[in-house]
Amino acid sequence: MGASHLLRRILFIIISLISMSFISACTNSTEVHEEYPYGHYEDDKMIGTVSEVNKSENSIVVDISEWEKRGRKGPDMTDEGYSYTALITDKTLIKHENEKEAFIDDIKKGQKVLVNPPRGNDFEGQPNQIILLEMSYEEKYARLLSQKDGINIVIMYTNGTPLPEEMYEPLYDNVTKILEGTEYSPSASWVLYDENYIVDYKEEMEIKQFPAMLVFNEKELIFKDYSVEGLYEFLRNLRN
Repeated sequence: MGASHLLRRILFIIISLISMSFISACTNSTEVHEEYPYGHYEDDKMIGTVSEVNKSENSIVVDISEWEKRGRKGPDMTDEGYSYTALITDKTLIKHENEKEAFIDDIKKGQKVLVNPPRGNDFEGQPNQIILLEMSYEEKYARLLSQKDGINIVIMYTNGTPLPEEMYEPLYDNVTKILEGTEYSPSASWVLYDENYIVDYKEEMEIKQFPAMLVFNEKELIFKDYSVEGLYEFLRNLRN
């Protein structure tokens, strides 16, 4: 066997071993992600979403449910929630991810934040640092987008505007009947408009009045109207 032929065989074996290792690593990574749905969270980086801002008490409440469950296996994971009440003192540094200084007035509901130090056994609720993280469109609209193959119907309303009877529970039954036998799997949610949320949905979606009928797929808003009949007509057209 010539030296060049031997060298080619050695190179082939090395490349094969590297490829096998890469495939194995990718497979293991996928399996780990499926086995631990929140395994991408790190112990020393407590990340959550602001659920409440209390300026009078100088505090915020952060939903850290996913971070708390980072070491738990799926898919049969319990659905209890975990929150962290951060008491903001004169020693707490609040800033944006780009290092720009921020204040409690800059914190909105739905804002994704990183809180240091993470909650531990000696939890005191007085963080040294709160970082306002950049958020993607999907993160900002997560509560509205369809979470599965299909569409999500959102009835957005305000406290001062009572919902007409046809916009309550019977609406979902009617939607299900209209879309029966199609590829569309509907879900529905009733969302209270909150001007203090991280996204001003009224402004961004140019909502002219409440209640508003909104339809989302997994990526974006695909329909907007202010009457149930308008919604039903849109859904009937989806069948064609």
